[in-house]
Amino acid sequence: ALIQEALSGERSFLVLYTAFEEEDKADKIQEANKSFAEKHPDDVQHIFTDPHGIHLLPEGAESHPDQQYFLTLGFRNKEIGRAVEKAVTRKLPIFPG
Repeated sequence: ALIQEALSGERSFLVLYTAFEEEDKADKIQEANKSFAEKHPDDVQHIFTDPHGIHLLPEGAESHPDQQYFLTLGFRNKEIGRAVEKAVTRKLPIFPG
């Protein structure tokens, strides 16, 4: 659905990168969600911050070396947001060998 909307030129989500340190991850996720909602009130039908926090800024963005970021996505459509969150957070089976 995201690819189809991107091709049609309709914006259905926004991205916010938030720098973080390893301590207090849960508090930082809540802060990132709150910050996103304040900055982008039109895209808050579903807000999801990836709890892994291992993202780097896109190429060309000014950043510090080795700084990691939370990736927060805000969706205009709640169903699309839930589907993306489910896909990102589900555990995949591990097959030895």
